Amino acid sequence: MAYIAMARKWRPESFNDLVGQEHIAKTIENAIVGGRLHHAFLFTGTRGVGKTTSARILAKTLNCTGGDPLIPCGKCKSCLDIASGHPMDVIEIDAASNTGVDNIRDLLEQTQYTPMIGKYKVFVIDEVHMLSKGAFNALLKTLEEPPPHVIFIFATTEVNKVPQTILSRVQRFDFKRLTTKQITSRLKYICDQESISTDAEALGMIAEKADGSMRDALTFFDQAYAFTGNDMNADSVRSVLGVPPNDLYFSLLESIEKHDLKGTFAVVDKASETGVEFAPLLDGFAKFVRNRLYVKVGGISAEELNISEGLFSKLNSCAPSLGNGDLLRIARILTDLQGNIRRSTNPRLLVESAFARMAYLDRVVDLKRALAAINDPASQGSKKKLTEPQAQVSMAALTAPAPSDSPFTIDFDGFDAPKSSPATSSANDSFAIPTAPEAPPSIDRGTPEMDPSMIIDFGGAPAFDDDHGFDEGPSFAEAGDDLGDVQAITRYDICNAWQNLIRSSFSQEMGFFATSLNGSTLEHGDFQENPFRLKVVYPAAFKWGFDQMMMRDDYRDRLLNILEDRLQTKVAVTYELLEPKPGEDVSGVPLSPWETDLQHEPGLAEFTQRFMAELIATRSVPKMVDEENSDGEQCAVTPEQE
Repeated sequence: MAYIAMARKWRPESFNDLVGQEHIAKTIENAIVGGRLHHAFLFTGTRGVGKTTSARILAKTLNCTGGDPLIPCGKCKSCLDIASGHPMDVIEIDAASNTGVDNIRDLLEQTQYTPMIGKYKVFVIDEVHMLSKGAFNALLKTLEEPPPHVIFIFATTEVNKVPQTILSRVQRFDFKRLTTKQITSRLKYICDQESISTDAEALGMIAEKADGSMRDALTFFDQAYAFTGNDMNADSVRSVLGVPPNDLYFSLLESIEKHDLKGTFAVVDKASETGVEFAPLLDGFAKFVRNRLYVKVGGISAEELNISEGLFSKLNSCAPSLGNGDLLRIARILTDLQGNIRRSTNPRLLVESAFARMAYLDRVVDLKRALAAINDPASQGSKKKLTEPQAQVSMAALTAPAPSDSPFTIDFDGFDAPKSSPATSSANDSFAIPTAPEAPPSIDRGTPEMDPSMIIDFGGAPAFDDDHGFDEGPSFAEAGDDLGDVQAITRYDICNAWQNLIRSSFSQEMGFFATSLNGSTLEHGDFQENPFRLKVVYPAAFKWGFDQMMMRDDYRDRLLNILEDRLQTKVAVTYELLEPKPGEDVSGVPLSPWETDLQHEPGLAEFTQRFMAELIATRSVPKMVDEENSDGEQCAVTPEQE
């Protein structure tokens, strides 16, 4: 008897054997049991996921005369007729070679005849999207109202090419790509039935290379089985499928960790010598980096990664100095490389340059830990100290030297020492930076003494910046009680930086909180008071902001909390509205539509007060000029309207 390929030998015979498409099998089974079977189906999905197989199972199930209506018996006349490959009641055509109207007309003529053995005459049209427009139109009438003994099943990989007139007449079922775990489980079952000895790593490689297709997986499995026989191991599968060995990936990752540029080039040379193409090399290295990241993060087993326990342990100890951030950067470079290599005329140069970039990368450093390690916690009197291992790791990561042969290495010592010794000069003189000239001698003008009572120790709170407002830094709650020794700032600075404070810190607040402070100034009161006093002063022209602040307790509490957090001390805040200056006319500042509605609509005012409503849209008030309109009434216009 001729050898039968694994993809044909182990093709599912019932819906129970269908792998990965349980949602479709359950729907069809319920329709059969409930007597709600549709007359036309469309099976769509990628290659090798079971579309044609499901069509044959459905045809066999409907025509089987056995006792179970959902599981074909395989022994009745109809099942044997279908299993022979030339069934009388199941007509399969390939639309890729039968695309014309005449082919469809011949098929439609057969719908007039009743089935000879089973209950239904099933027409299976594979790759239905290949039919011509005329062929689709010829199908419409019969597809919508077929004879009661006819069932149509269409299969396609490109459902977007099927006309909507066809889609509206069929029940569509989308077949999913199979997961690696599902394929591996099915292959393991076949190995048990065929008495083939194998391991999880070998089956995992086959499943990953199949890329969601069970037919591809069985084809690769058949190829490996022909090479290895009943003893199928990972090395044999890797050899027959052209998958690069794991030792190549370990060597490449260790060379990247050590900034060894020559080592990365050696990996490319070895891959070329062994006949490994660059596409599978990059794909395999990407999966290797992914597995290394999963192992480093933890919480996943070797079985879930489809690798052996030995490989799992080796991954756990590989390149320990590469952190999660480093692995993610390597994965990003690999992703970009895989997209560009298809269009490259010199793929080897592209691969080598990408590996060189990975080797030149410095380690990712946690800036907070690095700064905490540099600043001696003991000298600052801080209670929040890093543990000894954390400090060593942070300092090692921050002060790690760049590779000596890197063209990007810059000797910054020249800025401090105008003259350098020839023995310490770099070989890459073209990248040398000229030394800075000696600075002129500084004049010690002394430090003016300041009254200690006028100094506020802000601790770890962010300092004020005249140009950019406040530096974003740790909040008071994050800094803790003992915040260390930083530069002291006088209490006058809070008043001088008031506008910057509004722009930088208050701009992120919701509603009209920042707008209600617009135009105001901050003045200091009696410093002998504890808490010392601050006063928010509003000009007469900004009465609206003053009124808003007086009406809103939450605005005043929010401002008080922000000032106390910035100053790290208790504060008493008062508010003052200045009287109009002599000759100052504030009557020309018009009310906004919102303010006008609040004054004239009691219901709106009540709603605003009860639900604490705010107007979140803002507008600029133009400069107004009094004029008389055509009716002789006074009106206000902008200068552009004059």
